[in-house]
Amino acid sequence: MWWINVLAVLVLFVTYLAPYVSPRYFWPLALLAFTYPYQLLVHIGLMGWWAFFRPKRVLLSGVALLLGWSHIGDHVQLFGRSSPSSEIHGEGVKVLSYNVRVFDLYNWTHNVHTRDAIFELFHREDADILCLQEFFHSPNKRFFRTKDDLMRNFRYTHLHEHYPQHGRYDSHFGVATFSTRPIVARGVIAFPENPNNQCIWSDIQVDGDTIRVYNAHLASYHFGNDDYAFIGSLDTDTPSDTLKSGGLRILKRLKAGVLRRVGEVDRIVEHMAASPHPVVYCGDMNDVPMSRAYGQFREQLTDAFTESGRGLGGTYIGKLPSLRIDHILHSEELETWDFRTLPDELSDHRPVSCRLGVRTQ
Repeated sequence: MWWINVLAVLVLFVTYLAPYVSPRYFWPLALLAFTYPYQLLVHIGLMGWWAFFRPKRVLLSGVALLLGWSHIGDHVQLFGRSSPSSEIHGEGVKVLSYNVRVFDLYNWTHNVHTRDAIFELFHREDADILCLQEFFHSPNKRFFRTKDDLMRNFRYTHLHEHYPQHGRYDSHFGVATFSTRPIVARGVIAFPENPNNQCIWSDIQVDGDTIRVYNAHLASYHFGNDDYAFIGSLDTDTPSDTLKSGGLRILKRLKAGVLRRVGEVDRIVEHMAASPHPVVYCGDMNDVPMSRAYGQFREQLTDAFTESGRGLGGTYIGKLPSLRIDHILHSEELETWDFRTLPDELSDHRPVSCRLGVRTQ
Protein backbone atom coordinates (compact mmCIF):
# COMPACT_ATOMS: atom_id res chain seq x y z
CA MET A 1 0.00 0.00 0.00
CA TRP A 2 2.87 2.37 0.77
CA TRP A 3 4.40 1.98 -2.69
CA ILE A 4 0.99 2.26 -4.33
CA ASN A 5 0.59 5.53 -2.43
CA VAL A 6 4.03 6.75 -3.58
CA LEU A 7 3.15 5.93 -7.20
CA ALA A 8 -0.21 7.73 -6.88
CA VAL A 9 1.55 10.84 -5.55
CA LEU A 10 4.05 10.82 -8.43
CA VAL A 11 1.18 10.58 -10.94
CA LEU A 12 -0.57 13.47 -9.17
CA PHE A 13 2.54 15.66 -9.33
CA VAL A 14 2.84 14.99 -13.07
CA THR A 15 -0.87 15.85 -13.48
CA TYR A 16 -0.24 19.21 -11.79
CA LEU A 17 1.85 20.12 -14.87
CA ALA A 18 -1.11 19.75 -17.25
CA PRO A 19 -2.43 23.38 -17.00
CA TYR A 20 1.02 24.75 -17.83
CA VAL A 21 2.31 22.51 -20.65
CA SER A 22 0.86 22.81 -24.14
CA PRO A 23 -0.36 19.53 -25.66
CA ARG A 24 1.76 20.44 -28.67
CA TYR A 25 4.79 19.45 -26.59
CA PHE A 26 3.37 16.54 -24.58
CA TRP A 27 -0.24 15.64 -25.28
CA PRO A 28 -0.58 12.74 -22.77
CA LEU A 29 -0.67 15.34 -19.97
CA ALA A 30 -4.01 16.50 -21.35
CA LEU A 31 -5.38 13.00 -20.81
CA LEU A 32 -4.04 12.88 -17.25
CA ALA A 33 -5.98 16.11 -16.60
CA PHE A 34 -9.24 14.20 -17.10
CA THR A 35 -8.28 11.74 -14.35
CA TYR A 36 -7.76 14.39 -11.66
CA PRO A 37 -11.21 14.06 -9.97
CA TYR A 38 -10.70 10.30 -9.78
CA GLN A 39 -7.18 10.77 -8.43
CA LEU A 40 -8.67 12.90 -5.66
CA LEU A 41 -10.93 10.00 -4.69
CA VAL A 42 -7.95 7.62 -4.67
CA HIS A 43 -5.97 9.87 -2.33
CA ILE A 44 -8.93 10.37 -0.02
CA GLY A 45 -9.27 6.60 0.15
CA LEU A 46 -5.55 6.17 0.85
CA MET A 47 -5.67 8.78 3.62
CA GLY A 48 -8.60 6.94 5.16
CA TRP A 49 -6.65 3.68 5.03
CA TRP A 50 -3.56 5.14 6.70
CA ALA A 51 -5.63 7.00 9.30
CA PHE A 52 -6.85 3.61 10.48
CA PHE A 53 -3.60 1.63 10.27
CA ARG A 54 -0.58 4.00 10.21
CA PRO A 55 -1.73 7.60 10.93
CA LYS A 56 1.64 9.26 10.18
CA ARG A 57 1.52 8.02 6.60
CA VAL A 58 -1.56 10.18 5.97
CA LEU A 59 0.95 12.99 5.43
CA LEU A 60 2.10 11.64 2.06
CA SER A 61 -1.21 12.16 0.25
CA GLY A 62 -2.16 15.04 2.55
CA VAL A 63 0.87 17.13 1.61
CA ALA A 64 0.47 16.23 -2.08
CA LEU A 65 -3.12 17.48 -2.05
CA LEU A 66 -2.21 20.64 -0.15
CA LEU A 67 0.43 21.49 -2.76
CA GLY A 68 -2.33 21.50 -5.37
CA TRP A 69 -5.00 23.04 -3.18
CA SER A 70 -6.04 25.64 -5.79
CA HIS A 71 -6.97 22.86 -8.21
CA ILE A 72 -9.37 21.34 -5.69
CA GLY A 73 -11.32 24.60 -5.67
CA ASP A 74 -11.69 24.34 -9.46
CA HIS A 75 -13.56 21.07 -8.96
CA VAL A 76 -15.37 21.41 -5.63
CA GLN A 77 -17.08 24.40 -4.01
CA LEU A 78 -18.86 24.22 -0.66
CA PHE A 79 -20.80 27.39 -0.01
CA GLY A 80 -21.66 29.36 -3.15
CA ARG A 81 -23.05 32.88 -3.13
CA SER A 82 -26.56 34.05 -3.99
CA SER A 83 -25.90 37.81 -4.22
CA PRO A 84 -23.12 40.07 -5.54
CA SER A 85 -20.28 40.92 -3.15
CA SER A 86 -19.71 44.37 -4.66
CA GLU A 87 -21.70 47.19 -6.23
CA ILE A 88 -22.84 46.60 -9.80
CA HIS A 89 -24.56 48.73 -12.42
CA GLY A 90 -28.29 48.04 -12.47
CA GLU A 91 -29.69 44.62 -11.61
CA GLY A 92 -27.46 42.53 -13.86
CA VAL A 93 -28.57 39.75 -16.19
CA LYS A 94 -29.04 36.01 -16.02
CA VAL A 95 -26.84 33.94 -18.36
CA LEU A 96 -27.48 30.32 -19.31
CA SER A 97 -25.16 28.13 -21.41
CA TYR A 98 -26.23 24.73 -22.70
CA ASN A 99 -25.09 22.13 -25.23
CA VAL A 100 -28.52 20.92 -26.34
CA ARG A 101 -27.20 18.09 -28.57
CA VAL A 102 -29.41 19.19 -31.51
CA PHE A 103 -32.47 18.75 -29.27
CA ASP A 104 -32.13 14.96 -29.55
CA LEU A 105 -33.00 15.28 -33.26
CA TYR A 106 -32.01 11.73 -34.23
CA ASN A 107 -34.01 10.01 -31.52
CA TRP A 108 -36.91 9.83 -33.95
CA THR A 109 -39.53 8.51 -31.52
CA HIS A 110 -38.87 10.96 -28.65
CA ASN A 111 -37.15 14.03 -30.10
CA VAL A 112 -40.25 16.25 -29.94
CA HIS A 113 -40.65 15.31 -26.27
CA THR A 114 -37.00 16.21 -25.61
CA ARG A 115 -37.30 19.48 -27.50
CA ASP A 116 -40.43 20.41 -25.50
CA ALA A 117 -38.74 19.50 -22.20
CA ILE A 118 -35.73 21.68 -23.07
CA PHE A 119 -38.06 24.57 -23.91
CA GLU A 120 -39.82 24.09 -20.57
CA LEU A 121 -36.39 24.41 -18.93
CA PHE A 122 -35.83 27.67 -20.85
CA HIS A 123 -39.20 28.99 -19.66
CA ARG A 124 -38.41 28.04 -16.07
CA GLU A 125 -34.96 29.62 -16.04
CA ASP A 126 -35.97 32.69 -18.11
CA ALA A 127 -32.37 33.72 -18.87
CA ASP A 128 -31.62 37.14 -20.34
CA ILE A 129 -28.71 35.77 -22.39
CA LEU A 130 -29.01 32.21 -23.70
CA CYS A 131 -25.92 30.60 -25.29
CA LEU A 132 -26.64 27.31 -27.05
CA GLN A 133 -24.18 24.88 -28.58
CA GLU A 134 -25.02 22.05 -30.99
CA PHE A 135 -28.03 24.15 -31.91
CA PHE A 136 -30.37 22.91 -34.65
CA HIS A 137 -32.58 25.02 -36.89
CA SER A 138 -34.59 24.31 -40.01
CA PRO A 139 -37.54 26.11 -41.61
CA ASN A 140 -38.65 22.81 -43.15
CA LYS A 141 -42.02 21.68 -41.78
CA ARG A 142 -40.87 18.08 -41.30
CA PHE A 143 -38.80 19.28 -38.28
CA PHE A 144 -39.80 20.81 -34.94
CA ARG A 145 -39.39 24.56 -34.51
CA THR A 146 -36.43 25.93 -32.56
CA LYS A 147 -35.18 29.40 -33.52
CA ASP A 148 -38.58 30.77 -34.52
CA ASP A 149 -40.29 29.57 -31.34
CA LEU A 150 -37.54 30.97 -29.14
CA MET A 151 -37.90 34.38 -30.77
CA ARG A 152 -41.70 34.27 -30.80
CA ASN A 153 -42.60 32.75 -27.42
CA PHE A 154 -39.81 34.05 -25.17
CA ARG A 155 -38.53 37.49 -24.24
CA TYR A 156 -35.68 37.35 -26.76
CA THR A 157 -35.46 40.26 -29.18
CA HIS A 158 -31.96 39.75 -30.60
CA LEU A 159 -30.19 36.70 -32.04
CA HIS A 160 -26.69 35.89 -33.23
CA GLU A 161 -26.42 32.51 -34.98
CA HIS A 162 -23.75 30.69 -36.96
CA TYR A 163 -24.14 27.38 -38.78
CA PRO A 164 -20.97 25.76 -40.17
CA GLN A 165 -22.77 22.45 -40.82
CA HIS A 166 -25.76 21.89 -43.09
CA GLY A 167 -27.86 18.86 -43.87
CA ARG A 168 -30.77 17.72 -45.98
CA TYR A 169 -34.10 19.51 -46.02
CA ASP A 170 -32.55 22.89 -45.24
CA SER A 171 -31.28 21.81 -41.80
CA HIS A 172 -28.53 23.80 -40.05
CA PHE A 173 -26.25 22.99 -37.10
CA GLY A 174 -24.10 25.38 -35.04
CA VAL A 175 -24.25 27.82 -32.16
CA ALA A 176 -26.76 30.54 -31.29
CA THR A 177 -26.87 33.38 -28.75
CA PHE A 178 -30.31 34.74 -27.84
CA SER A 179 -30.60 37.99 -25.91
CA THR A 180 -33.30 40.15 -24.36
CA ARG A 181 -30.82 43.04 -24.55
CA PRO A 182 -29.61 44.70 -27.77
CA ILE A 183 -26.77 43.02 -29.67
CA VAL A 184 -24.88 45.99 -31.12
CA ALA A 185 -22.00 44.15 -32.83
CA ARG A 186 -21.15 40.57 -33.70
CA GLY A 187 -18.57 38.37 -35.33
CA VAL A 188 -17.20 34.86 -35.84
CA ILE A 189 -13.80 33.41 -34.91
CA ALA A 190 -12.98 30.88 -37.62
CA PHE A 191 -11.15 27.61 -36.93
CA PRO A 192 -9.64 26.69 -40.32
CA GLU A 193 -8.18 23.44 -39.01
CA ASN A 194 -11.59 22.30 -37.74
CA PRO A 195 -14.40 24.25 -39.43
CA ASN A 196 -17.13 22.13 -37.82
CA ASN A 197 -16.38 23.79 -34.48
CA GLN A 198 -17.02 27.46 -33.94
CA CYS A 199 -16.95 30.49 -31.70
CA ILE A 200 -19.11 33.57 -32.11
CA TRP A 201 -18.93 36.84 -30.20
CA SER A 202 -21.76 39.26 -29.49
CA ASP A 203 -21.48 42.76 -28.01
CA ILE A 204 -24.54 43.12 -25.76
CA GLN A 205 -25.75 46.24 -23.98
CA VAL A 206 -26.40 45.62 -20.29
CA ASP A 207 -27.55 48.38 -17.90
CA GLY A 208 -25.73 51.14 -19.79
CA ASP A 209 -22.58 49.07 -20.37
CA THR A 210 -21.48 46.79 -23.19
CA ILE A 211 -20.16 43.27 -22.61
CA ARG A 212 -18.74 40.90 -25.20
CA VAL A 213 -20.17 37.37 -24.93
CA TYR A 214 -18.29 34.51 -26.56
CA ASN A 215 -20.32 31.40 -27.33
CA ALA A 216 -18.08 28.48 -28.28
CA HIS A 217 -18.18 24.78 -29.02
CA LEU A 218 -14.59 23.52 -29.05
CA ALA A 219 -13.21 20.33 -30.58
CA SER A 220 -14.63 17.09 -29.29
CA TYR A 221 -13.21 13.59 -29.66
CA HIS A 222 -15.71 12.28 -32.24
CA PHE A 223 -16.19 8.95 -30.53
CA GLY A 224 -18.30 6.56 -32.58
CA ASN A 225 -20.68 3.82 -31.48
CA ASP A 226 -17.83 1.29 -31.57
CA ASP A 227 -15.78 3.45 -29.20
CA TYR A 228 -18.61 3.83 -26.69
CA ALA A 229 -19.35 0.11 -26.91
CA PHE A 230 -15.68 -0.63 -26.20
CA ILE A 231 -15.63 1.67 -23.14
CA GLY A 232 -18.88 0.20 -21.84
CA SER A 233 -17.70 -3.39 -22.19
CA LEU A 234 -14.33 -3.05 -20.47
CA ASP A 235 -13.78 -5.61 -17.73
CA THR A 236 -11.18 -8.10 -16.56
CA ASP A 237 -12.28 -10.62 -19.24
CA THR A 238 -11.73 -8.30 -22.21
CA PRO A 239 -9.34 -10.07 -24.67
CA SER A 240 -5.90 -8.50 -25.00
CA ASP A 241 -6.20 -7.98 -28.78
CA THR A 242 -9.52 -6.16 -28.27
CA LEU A 243 -7.94 -4.01 -25.57
CA LYS A 244 -5.05 -3.13 -27.87
CA SER A 245 -7.10 -2.26 -30.96
CA GLY A 246 -9.86 -0.45 -29.08
CA GLY A 247 -7.44 1.36 -26.80
CA LEU A 248 -5.25 2.57 -29.67
CA ARG A 249 -8.29 3.77 -31.60
CA ILE A 250 -9.53 5.79 -28.63
CA LEU A 251 -6.07 7.20 -27.89
CA LYS A 252 -5.84 8.37 -31.50
CA ARG A 253 -9.17 10.20 -31.20
CA LEU A 254 -8.21 11.71 -27.84
CA LYS A 255 -4.91 12.99 -29.21
CA ALA A 256 -6.58 14.52 -32.27
CA GLY A 257 -9.20 16.32 -30.16
CA VAL A 258 -6.66 17.68 -27.70
CA LEU A 259 -4.41 19.03 -30.46
CA ARG A 260 -7.31 20.62 -32.37
CA ARG A 261 -8.35 22.56 -29.28
CA VAL A 262 -4.89 24.11 -28.93
CA GLY A 263 -5.32 26.29 -32.00
CA GLU A 264 -8.95 27.08 -31.19
CA VAL A 265 -8.16 28.32 -27.69
CA ASP A 266 -5.18 30.33 -28.96
CA ARG A 267 -7.44 32.19 -31.39
CA ILE A 268 -10.16 32.91 -28.82
CA VAL A 269 -7.71 34.08 -26.13
CA GLU A 270 -5.96 36.37 -28.62
CA HIS A 271 -9.32 37.83 -29.69
CA MET A 272 -10.38 38.37 -26.08
CA ALA A 273 -7.16 40.22 -25.28
CA ALA A 274 -8.07 42.82 -27.92
CA SER A 275 -11.69 43.25 -26.78
CA PRO A 276 -12.70 46.85 -25.96
CA HIS A 277 -15.35 45.51 -23.56
CA PRO A 278 -15.46 43.17 -20.55
CA VAL A 279 -15.80 39.61 -21.82
CA VAL A 280 -17.79 36.50 -20.92
CA TYR A 281 -16.97 33.03 -22.22
CA CYS A 282 -19.85 30.55 -22.41
CA GLY A 283 -19.66 27.15 -23.94
CA ASP A 284 -18.78 23.51 -24.23
CA MET A 285 -14.99 23.54 -23.90
CA ASN A 286 -14.75 19.75 -24.01
CA ASP A 287 -11.98 20.15 -21.45
CA VAL A 288 -11.68 20.01 -17.68
CA PRO A 289 -10.36 22.57 -15.17
CA MET A 290 -6.99 20.82 -14.95
CA SER A 291 -6.39 21.23 -18.69
CA ARG A 292 -4.12 23.64 -20.53
CA ALA A 293 -7.13 24.98 -22.49
CA TYR A 294 -8.93 25.96 -19.28
CA GLY A 295 -5.66 27.27 -17.83
CA GLN A 296 -5.19 29.65 -20.76
CA PHE A 297 -8.64 31.14 -20.21
CA ARG A 298 -8.04 31.43 -16.47
CA GLU A 299 -4.94 33.56 -17.10
CA GLN A 300 -7.37 36.29 -18.21
CA LEU A 301 -10.72 35.31 -16.72
CA THR A 302 -12.50 34.28 -13.52
CA ASP A 303 -14.55 31.10 -13.36
CA ALA A 304 -18.17 31.76 -12.31
CA PHE A 305 -18.25 28.31 -10.68
CA THR A 306 -15.30 29.06 -8.38
CA GLU A 307 -16.69 32.52 -7.65
CA SER A 308 -20.21 31.51 -6.61
CA GLY A 309 -20.85 27.82 -7.34
CA ARG A 310 -21.59 24.96 -5.01
CA GLY A 311 -20.92 21.23 -5.13
CA LEU A 312 -18.97 19.28 -7.74
CA GLY A 313 -20.33 21.09 -10.79
CA GLY A 314 -19.97 18.14 -13.17
CA THR A 315 -21.72 18.88 -16.49
CA TYR A 316 -21.02 15.86 -18.67
CA ILE A 317 -23.36 12.91 -18.20
CA GLY A 318 -22.11 10.55 -20.90
CA LYS A 319 -19.84 7.53 -20.53
CA LEU A 320 -17.39 9.48 -18.32
CA PRO A 321 -19.73 11.21 -15.86
CA SER A 322 -19.07 14.08 -13.46
CA LEU A 323 -16.54 15.87 -15.68
CA ARG A 324 -16.92 19.67 -15.67
CA ILE A 325 -16.41 20.58 -19.33
CA ASP A 326 -19.03 23.35 -19.73
CA HIS A 327 -18.00 26.72 -18.35
CA ILE A 328 -18.95 30.35 -17.81
CA LEU A 329 -15.86 32.55 -17.39
CA HIS A 330 -15.59 36.33 -17.23
CA SER A 331 -13.18 39.25 -16.97
CA GLU A 332 -12.47 41.02 -13.67
CA GLU A 333 -14.67 44.02 -14.52
CA LEU A 334 -17.66 41.71 -14.12
CA GLU A 335 -19.04 39.84 -11.14
CA THR A 336 -21.11 36.67 -11.10
CA TRP A 337 -23.28 35.17 -8.40
CA ASP A 338 -25.82 32.37 -7.98
CA PHE A 339 -23.92 29.99 -10.27
CA ARG A 340 -25.79 26.72 -10.74
CA THR A 341 -25.26 23.47 -12.56
CA LEU A 342 -28.81 22.47 -13.36
CA PRO A 343 -29.89 18.86 -12.69
CA ASP A 344 -31.78 18.41 -15.99
CA GLU A 345 -30.58 15.43 -18.06
CA LEU A 346 -32.08 16.22 -21.46
CA SER A 347 -28.78 16.15 -23.36
CA ASP A 348 -25.41 14.56 -22.68
CA HIS A 349 -24.53 17.83 -20.92
CA ARG A 350 -26.13 19.69 -18.04
CA PRO A 351 -26.87 23.40 -18.46
CA VAL A 352 -25.01 25.99 -16.37
CA SER A 353 -26.31 29.41 -15.36
CA CYS A 354 -25.40 32.42 -13.24
CA ARG A 355 -26.30 36.04 -12.60
CA LEU A 356 -23.85 38.59 -13.96
CA GLY A 357 -23.29 42.33 -13.60
CA VAL A 358 -20.74 45.03 -14.37
CA ARG A 359 -18.87 46.30 -11.30
CA THR A 360 -19.24 50.00 -10.57
CA GLN A 361 -15.49 50.30 -9.97
